[in-house]
Amino acid sequence: MGLLDSLMKNSGILGNLSELAGQSPQLAQAAQSLFSANDASVGGSGGLAGILGALQSSGLDDVVSSWLGGGDNKAISPSQLESALGNDTLSQFASKAGIGGQEASAVLAGLLPQLVDSLSPKGGLPDAGSLDGLLKKALGA
Repeated sequence: MGLLDSLMKNSGILGNLSELAGQSPQLAQAAQSLFSANDASVGGSGGLAGILGALQSSGLDDVVSSWLGGGDNKAISPSQLESALGNDTLSQFASKAGIGGQEASAVLAGLLPQLVDSLSPKGGLPDAGSLDGLLKKALGA
């Protein structure tokens, strides 16, 4: 059974970031690189704010707002992520995580809502200086 199969059979893991990091340290490190504004190896250092901006620019402002605000988090599909982030970013993430491209978009679609929600208890992301530390703690990277 592959990583994606394991995650999908136990989808709660996607919401439990430390458990996800424990099961796949390589995936946690790839996520840390993608979401960090200080690491250009995956996604070109736009960081989490850049990813959210790309999603909002792709017409997914209501989805991103649900993650930042209180209440239920709206889901995002792997195809919506692919459209917003582009194949290059997803390929870089997949390569660093040691998974396939389709797995990468599916994993990120499950991970992003919970991660953003956990990092934004006051309705906005913390400043870039403290965000990297919070990401490392959340992802166990």
